[in-house]
Amino acid sequence: MGFMKSCGRLVIYYINGLFGLVAAVCLVGGMFVKFGSNDLKSLLPDLMRELVRKIDPILRATHSSSEKFLNNLDLEKLLGNAADVFIVFGAILLFVVFWGCFGVSCKSKCGLYVYSCILLLILIGQIVCAILITKRRDLIDENLKPQLRSSIKDLYQGDHAMDAISVLWNAVMLKFSCCGVDSSQDFVSGKWNNTPIAEIINANKQLDTPLVCCTEAARSKSATNWWNCAISTLNPSDSNYNKGCYGEVWQYLEHYINIVVGCVGGLAALELLLAIFAISIARGMDKKNKVNSEKSGKGKR
Repeated sequence: MGFMKSCGRLVIYYINGLFGLVAAVCLVGGMFVKFGSNDLKSLLPDLMRELVRKIDPILRATHSSSEKFLNNLDLEKLLGNAADVFIVFGAILLFVVFWGCFGVSCKSKCGLYVYSCILLLILIGQIVCAILITKRRDLIDENLKPQLRSSIKDLYQGDHAMDAISVLWNAVMLKFSCCGVDSSQDFVSGKWNNTPIAEIINANKQLDTPLVCCTEAARSKSATNWWNCAISTLNPSDSNYNKGCYGEVWQYLEHYINIVVGCVGGLAALELLLAIFAISIARGMDKKNKVNSEKSGKGKR
């Protein structure tokens, strides 16, 4: 039992030290992205150049330029939500680490029991998420798809918009060669800028889809042909109008499901081990206190 307690303390110390380092990186990195976008832009020139190269056809088709794009790009807004996620994740992880280190260092039964309860709650949450993803994906679809359609309808602004939602949707549609959540119909009642540029093409019709919904073959043609593709979505060889991004992204993620399951399973096993060690150490303290109490009682007699 003594070996179990000693081993448990070392494991909790070292694992929580590692988690504490991860939490610090998430907090510092999230704050740096959220409040230091100009510094981040200067530190990531290669990434910026790659981003511009990917969307250069769109910039040319909309009479824009890479310089204008980079000047208008606000990484704080673009990565703000991601930065918030990292900050919150880092703070929660630091909270968990605190209780583990506090319980072991100060020999606090309360701290160890709180630490083990937090770990078990996280473990239960992981199990529920795993069941939903593998067995009840329909529940995820029912709740997630309406929110994604709403983001297109209310927040998406068009091919060359600089806001986070528009940039992310354009990036997804370019990456996965898709259009909308389920199809181009998701853009029908949207508020995005669907007016063709008069200098490129004279058309009374509005765009049926964003330019990014056109296939790579269509994008490789002239700007006029590209705009014609977005105005008329009847040719499936030129447009991805009938291929939704939701299914494409899920299909992409399924290729890595074994890796994800392995990582989540390993993390769950580690959390369970830490919880067992914490409970074992706390129960050892209870027994020790009980023995000391009995000895003091006999001494008084």
